[in-house]
Amino acid sequence: MDGQRHTFSKSERLCGKLRLKEVATTGAAVHDAPLKLIGKRMALPTASPAQIAFAVPSRNLPHAVDRNRMKRLLREVYRQHKHEHLERLRASQAQCAWLVIYQGRSVISYEETRLRLTRALERWMKQHVR
Repeated sequence: MDGQRHTFSKSERLCGKLRLKEVATTGAAVHDAPLKLIGKRMALPTASPAQIAFAVPSRNLPHAVDRNRMKRLLREVYRQHKHEHLERLRASQAQCAWLVIYQGRSVISYEETRLRLTRALERWMKQHVR
């Protein structure tokens, strides 16, 4: 254990129709199938360096249990692996908002989710945070 608490607090959740729409329409996207990460550097109404939201469309996963499981998996992977990315954002004095959209047709495993999400976040950070 690295000594940090792995939490996912309310201040780290991206919410609000206008803010979500702004990220979705004007943000920069990184694809790592079956995930699409859209991010935008912007001022946030919180002290947290990043806020994130997860979307799993019912068009891709028609059963609610599958959508809920996928959202839980995505949140859990983010909670466990967010610290290195947040430290880089703090170091560069940046705030950003992320929207993760799951585009797969079936639920994937924890390991696959971890690999895809961390790789997508790493690629986005490399392109947009100096």
